[in-house]
Amino acid sequence: MKKMSKGMLMTALICGAVYLGGSPVYASELQEFSLDEYVVTAARTETKLVDTPANISVVDAQTIEERHYQDVSEVLKDVPGATIMDDGVGANEKVLKLNGDERVLVLIDGRRVNSDMGLTNSARASLDMNQLPDVDLIERIEVLKGAGGALYGSDAVGGVVNIITKKTDKNYGKVSLGFGSNDKRDMSAMYSFKEGKTGLIVAAVKDKQGYYKFKDISDNRTKRRDGNSNFENEKFSLKLVQEITDDTELTIGYDFSNYEGRNPGAVTSGMSYWGIQDKESQNMYAKFDWGLANRDIGYIQVYHHKLDYSNLYNNWDGTTSTAYLKEDTTGIDVQQEISISDNNKIVIGASYRDTDAENPDSYATGKNIDNLAFFLNDTWNFAPTWTLNAGVRYDDHSQAGDETTMSAGINKKFDEESHIYFNWSQVFKAPNIDDLFTFIPAGTMGGSATYGDPNLKPETGDVWTLGYNTKISDNTVLGINYFESNLKDAIDWVYDPNYVDPTRVRNVDEQKKKGMEFTVNHKLNNNVDFIASYTYLKVENNDEGKGFVRDWNVMPNVYRLGVKYKDGKWDTNIWLRAGNGGATHKYDKFSTLDGQSYVDSSYWTLDATITYKATKDLSFYAKGYNLFNESYADFAGVNSSGSYSYPAQSRRFIVGAEYKF
Repeated sequence: MKKMSKGMLMTALICGAVYLGGSPVYASELQEFSLDEYVVTAARTETKLVDTPANISVVDAQTIEERHYQDVSEVLKDVPGATIMDDGVGANEKVLKLNGDERVLVLIDGRRVNSDMGLTNSARASLDMNQLPDVDLIERIEVLKGAGGALYGSDAVGGVVNIITKKTDKNYGKVSLGFGSNDKRDMSAMYSFKEGKTGLIVAAVKDKQGYYKFKDISDNRTKRRDGNSNFENEKFSLKLVQEITDDTELTIGYDFSNYEGRNPGAVTSGMSYWGIQDKESQNMYAKFDWGLANRDIGYIQVYHHKLDYSNLYNNWDGTTSTAYLKEDTTGIDVQQEISISDNNKIVIGASYRDTDAENPDSYATGKNIDNLAFFLNDTWNFAPTWTLNAGVRYDDHSQAGDETTMSAGINKKFDEESHIYFNWSQVFKAPNIDDLFTFIPAGTMGGSATYGDPNLKPETGDVWTLGYNTKISDNTVLGINYFESNLKDAIDWVYDPNYVDPTRVRNVDEQKKKGMEFTVNHKLNNNVDFIASYTYLKVENNDEGKGFVRDWNVMPNVYRLGVKYKDGKWDTNIWLRAGNGGATHKYDKFSTLDGQSYVDSSYWTLDATITYKATKDLSFYAKGYNLFNESYADFAGVNSSGSYSYPAQSRRFIVGAEYKF
């Protein structure tokens, strides 16, 4: 009966999207599926997608606006090959995985924003997606899946996300207001203007939610999280662009984010844990570009990133403690494009960053690391339909030592809408500050002692990708790719009671990943588009030569189906996500398998957004999440009552209005 009701609801939603009334639009107003667009992330210079030997997904500002994404993490949930690890609590971190790897580099306009300290709630990730700027500022997001270490260095093992912000080339503004389930409220405003040679864009957002609910799979009931689970996220961004000449410009900017709320911890049996988290980040930057009127662009940029984090938590013995973390990073980047000929362009550059970190509960004193790097990339169209992309990078890391990484990719273009490519890249991931210097005495929060290791070796390896994209008709684009990744000296926090120091950071693992991605974009008619994808992923770890074992925290099969309907008044987007093949284990107090498994081996969820344009400038929208009220989890983990330890949110809704001027 449950399956029948889901099927009927799915049919009604899709049919409703297709047959909603209104006047039709012309084909030019619909999303165009083309391999003719330009990207900048794969080669650090502008190249056509059809000429680029890499697996890249692009999400533009129009798509972000039509689907009313609330933040960047929500955008990336719909990107094939990307996974957002969300433990179902607003005040906690959201972690991005690309091709099953948390080691992902995130850039804003080419500027690194990852943390050198590492996250508090993740093994290898170094950025909390909650800290990224408001989506109203974004022109497009380029997602490069596969290693980017030869061009971008440490953190780019699983791939690179480059968030490209809007230009300040016109006068416009937007305000929006939304209310929803679980005491949800959000307000945002942005304004951009251009006066002569001066452009300015400013944006602010405040997002709040009072509490969290989840569907408990053990008794099929929707429940409210124990204790307070509220959060509040405030963001402010400003970017000033001054054209100095036709060929040069100066950009100065500031991004602020304050994220705070309560974290009630895992859903457990007979135990209570909570924390009050407050995370503030500030990014200040300045960039000078030259060569804008020519084909060889160069720039120099400086930036300062400041992170302050506190967590007031209760200990198992009933007492409370407060943890403080601070990080200050100062960096400088310089890059220059050099055209050797019409068919050959070289990009050369250098970067330096210096990071100071303080963690009084884990380090005896403040710790510091720095990294100096030089890189070169050559894009060569050596034949009319062939492109070679080769890169090399040298890193001098103050703790991990010297490392040279290389990459090579070859692309065969059959026509302007079809190509096949192969890409290989070495990877290098330096240990973060927490890996190197953590010392937590036994008894803290009732736990055993935890030790870092200042002698850790960097994680190294290689990744290769083979892919094919083609436009088989005016209305249909297909894409398929396969990748393999091999990592040596993988770093892990290991609990072993046979050692005097039970939890230690060690180079313990070899890690193998392989997977494939298949996507179809189809325009049914002038009003309806379909987007479908399937991704397969297998991750295996070899702990100190004991043999490769499957990573149980990975869902191997993920499916996405999107339906978009658009006419003169209505705009409807429906997204189905599903996964299967997850590992399931019984809870065992003598085993750790409960922390690496799922209650159910499969899940599927449905989200929908409907927008009504009352006038040219005023629109109203309604958005529903998890419409079937499924019980599922992004993080594996099962407690003794047979429930998910980190359940995703249950069904919820948001309604709002947006006004442009």
